[in-house]
Amino acid sequence: MSALPAPGSQESAPPPRRFWESGPASWNRTLTSRRVMIPFFLVALAVPLVLQWVEDNSSWIGAQYWTLILATCAMYACLAVALNLVVGYAGLLNLGFIAFFGIGSYAYALVASDQIHQRYPLWAALLVVIAVTLAFALLVGVPALRLRGDYLAIVTLGFGLIMRDLILDLDRPPVLAGHQFGPDTLNITGGTNGIHQVQPFSLPTSLPLLGPVPHYRMYYWIFVGFLALCIYCMLRWRNTRTGRAWVAIRDDELAARAMGVNTFKYRLLAFSLSAVMAGIVGMINAAQIFNAFPSPNFDVQTTVMVFIMVILGGLGSIPGAILGAIAFTVPPFLLQQFVFYKYLVISLVLIAVMIYRPEGLLGTVSIRPRQTMGGTLELITAEAAIEASELPPVTDAEPSDLEEATGAIVEDPEWKQP
Repeated sequence: MSALPAPGSQESAPPPRRFWESGPASWNRTLTSRRVMIPFFLVALAVPLVLQWVEDNSSWIGAQYWTLILATCAMYACLAVALNLVVGYAGLLNLGFIAFFGIGSYAYALVASDQIHQRYPLWAALLVVIAVTLAFALLVGVPALRLRGDYLAIVTLGFGLIMRDLILDLDRPPVLAGHQFGPDTLNITGGTNGIHQVQPFSLPTSLPLLGPVPHYRMYYWIFVGFLALCIYCMLRWRNTRTGRAWVAIRDDELAARAMGVNTFKYRLLAFSLSAVMAGIVGMINAAQIFNAFPSPNFDVQTTVMVFIMVILGGLGSIPGAILGAIAFTVPPFLLQQFVFYKYLVISLVLIAVMIYRPEGLLGTVSIRPRQTMGGTLELITAEAAIEASELPPVTDAEPSDLEEATGAIVEDPEWKQP
């Protein structure tokens, strides 16, 4: 007789239950496989056509409205994936990330409008955006990436704030030590007004079998296509020597350096690639809305929002970044009728996720203070967090002294108990 599997065993469970019990690591492997990603993007590309069909065959009006919302969602998904590269893969707290989105937007606007009387073709404008964004990434990354943790976050945050003020002040000739650089009519960025009448991409307005393609639908497809390209590159990088070096640096930079990994080079590479991806997203956004504005392109709130998307979905998780972008972009539009309560509901959901899933919905990495490193904010895996919590504290102070100083009950660790 053949032995039957025990009741409740992994083999006897149905596939959905086995998938649910396999954990976040297995979820990410499954969701990033070809049999899932290819149908997902095919469905995403077909959504505007389905919305238009529903509108043509019913009294419902809203195909363009919801396509624009989904385009915004796809844009934030691209930003979340790009930020996940530098935060979730390499473990760098870049709080000036959104500045590169603004730099790409303004770089394209300058060479595709009458602001400086230059109108480059698409391929030349793309090269300009990549070169300018990469130059700024190296400018801030080379000195800043020798720092880590909170110090790196503060430096990158300062960079984002400086770039916003610079964009606002370049509507007039810069003055340094009483000397004016440029004529009185110099206006590079337009200040608070931004740059208007930006030329869209020179793309066909009609496609075979589909007929005329509206502007809003074309740019939705561009965002989805660029998101697919970013995910493809991320999945390819993850299994290379570079991807393994990023993960090693994120988990333990000191151990990675001891094993011969050039930590500065790989940190700078992740920082630069993430910046270039954000710059290209800014370029697409400027072409879509025909303008480049300082807000929200350089707002700290936008950086925080993209960070929330990444942390909500899960650090180091590509499907989590997409899920976080959807969860933080679409619900506010669905809750428009609850003007006074929608952000309260979203805040309660975020608090619940942070309490019960500190690694995010699909993530295996969390941001938390590591006690063995003196409370420094680090990116560590869930398993490392459990191991760190079981280690003895770094202080030799007696429990009585700690109780007197903090007012909390402190028990002796196992290694000090007789």
